[in-house]
Amino acid sequence: MKKYDKFPAKVYVDTFLKPDLHIYKTVFKDALFQINYAQCIMLKEQKIISDEEAKIIFKNLNEIENEFDFENLEYNEKYEDLFFLIEKTLIDRIEVDIAGKLHTGRSRNDMEHTMFRMELRKCIILIIKDLFSLLEHLIKRSEKGTSEIILLYTHGQPAQASTLAHFLSAVIEFCLRDIDRLTKALDLVNMCPMGAAAITTSGFPLSRERMAELLGFEKIVNNSYGAIASCDYITTTYSALKIASINLGRFVQELVTWTGFEVSQIYVPDGFVQISSIMPQKRNPVPLEHLRLRLSLCNGECDKIINTMHNTPFADMNDSEREVQSEGHKAFSLMSKILPLLSGFVESIEINKKSVKNRIKSSMATITELADSMVREENISFRQAHEVSHFLSRKLISKDIALDDVDFEEFASIFKKIIGVNPSISNERFKEVCTPEYFVKVRNLPGGPSEKSMESDLENHKKNLEEHKIYISNIEKFINDSANQISVI
Repeated sequence: MKKYDKFPAKVYVDTFLKPDLHIYKTVFKDALFQINYAQCIMLKEQKIISDEEAKIIFKNLNEIENEFDFENLEYNEKYEDLFFLIEKTLIDRIEVDIAGKLHTGRSRNDMEHTMFRMELRKCIILIIKDLFSLLEHLIKRSEKGTSEIILLYTHGQPAQASTLAHFLSAVIEFCLRDIDRLTKALDLVNMCPMGAAAITTSGFPLSRERMAELLGFEKIVNNSYGAIASCDYITTTYSALKIASINLGRFVQELVTWTGFEVSQIYVPDGFVQISSIMPQKRNPVPLEHLRLRLSLCNGECDKIINTMHNTPFADMNDSEREVQSEGHKAFSLMSKILPLLSGFVESIEINKKSVKNRIKSSMATITELADSMVREENISFRQAHEVSHFLSRKLISKDIALDDVDFEEFASIFKKIIGVNPSISNERFKEVCTPEYFVKVRNLPGGPSEKSMESDLENHKKNLEEHKIYISNIEKFINDSANQISVI
């Protein structure tokens, strides 16, 4: 049919080219101009264009960037995309014999993957810095919570006494690992494809290293084919972000459990509570549900990008270009709203001491230490001590008696029945080893909940965080210093 004889077909314009122009001008325009400026400087330095030609090109590019109405730009079938529009506008201003030299030794292939990496680099750095803020809140709250007793659960059942600092320290550790993964992804993203041209570089004496430096990249993507064909910088990035969303989602879900009426481990301040429209007694910690939802959505957005790369050819292809790149930014946008809210909630955590105390008593969450103490003080094996504690707990549960309230003679009777002799431990010592404070105090191995262990761990966390901050700060400084080199010629 004749309506499909001429490029671009209207249906192609309406369904792809118009939306693609919107993506190009709103997401990648700034990076495109930075690449053009850097190319102009590099060509001048390499004596591929003259100083005067470089001045003319640079000046007119700058005027186009600052004077053109990109915000209201509509698709025009004369230009396939924003690259061609800018190139044609530059040619119209200074003629093709000068303007046409700007594209020497390059292709839209290497330009576009450079743009994608520049924007993805921004996204990763911003999220890492948001994670820094979350970590600061977690560390600060942990330092206040080294003696705040909580009850930890396994398999959904009350297990052992610990402290808020101990629990949050576990969260800090996975957040630091998430930053490690995102930093490694950033290192992979932060490599410049420019100079790869279409796929095989160029016969012109370009400086790929200088282009990388001007655009804030510390390295080039060495293999020119891989520079435009490899997409592992994309999959690595979204895999790291996906893992972070899973980790944080599990933390949030535990907080949801802790706010439940039957658990009541933490009190939620009114700023994070929405009241039922019909039930006046209800206090719903809805922000936690929004956090859980958005982390799931972030996870799904990451999956979408990773799965899009599956089974695609190892070649230049649209499957890894503007459309999917801008879709991926949605995951970062979600995470950028999640982390500040979660930081605020962490700051607000207040332990419900009365509830925790009652549940530790009723669940006998310290009885493991009774068994441990019997091993140390009665010279029996742990299996024997475990059996004594097991029979004691069954008897107390059947009578609805808390471990704190047990008659010492009840314990002594069970001990003698199983071990064959009377216990040497005193009533006072028995009471002491059953307290949550003692339970925590003696667990002072590395990574344990004792104050001594926690102080050491938190100092290490702060040191690790500071090292990450310095690393990211150095990357940002290099990018900013590079941008400052791109000034009017």
